[in-house]
Amino acid sequence: MEEEIKIDDKFKSAFNLGYRIAEELDLKTLIFENQEKLMPTNPMHLGMKQFIDEAKLSKKKRLDKSLDQKREQRTKWKRGKGLGL
Repeated sequence: MEEEIKIDDKFKSAFNLGYRIAEELDLKTLIFENQEKLMPTNPMHLGMKQFIDEAKLSKKKRLDKSLDQKREQRTKWKRGKGLGL
């Protein structure tokens, strides 16, 4: 049996605000030190953390795609060429 989790409107609006702030500031890491102690209780920090995690994942995907394209280009340049003697 699945447990149903209900989120109140205050939590949702604070979470979304934190996400939008992090997006606007283009945060790469959390602002405050020792944020691990604050995050479980503060929905705004959770929203910021969500944005940072998504940004890291997106960057990794772009990097992987870029590396794949470079590999393809290297193999295309070598096709049909002999030893060059």
